[in-house]
Amino acid sequence: MFFVTECFAQESEGLRGIKPPVEFPANYFFLLVIVFLALALGGFFLFRYFYLKKRNKLQAPVVTRPPYAIACERLENLRLKDFPREGKIQEYYVELSDIVRRYLEGEFLIKAPEMTTEEFLRELKQAPSLVASQKSFLREFLDSCDMVKFAKYGPKIDEMENSFLLAKKLIDQTRRTDNGI
Repeated sequence: MFFVTECFAQESEGLRGIKPPVEFPANYFFLLVIVFLALALGGFFLFRYFYLKKRNKLQAPVVTRPPYAIACERLENLRLKDFPREGKIQEYYVELSDIVRRYLEGEFLIKAPEMTTEEFLRELKQAPSLVASQKSFLREFLDSCDMVKFAKYGPKIDEMENSFLLAKKLIDQTRRTDNGI
């Protein structure tokens, strides 16, 4: 048989009453520090916003040159370097193809410098930027550059001049005017 005994307070003690809430002394220092930091942070960001806005207005506008002018200048600088006569064939073709690729990037917003030749030509098939004859000029030009850069082909000086003229012709043909191509 089981006997139940009381586990709680004896009947003689009775129930005790609820204790009143404990009072803590009021300390507003921590609250004031938080408010001060929040105001200082907000003031800093407002000052920075208006200061930068004012400073940006005072800066002179950046004048960008058209990609055609940049490409022509770079082609002339390449011609002055006279890489073919010095025997720097690979450097010549690397710089020549970079000029054309950067020109096309600036003119038609095609990320040419970051793409391989095949990726670039595949991208051009879908873009209406160039006509078929210009695309074939570009393919011929890029293939000749790749032959020198990757297959170690050693072209003669007249072939190098032909590649230069091909690049110049491509840039001249794809030049945009103020009202389009």
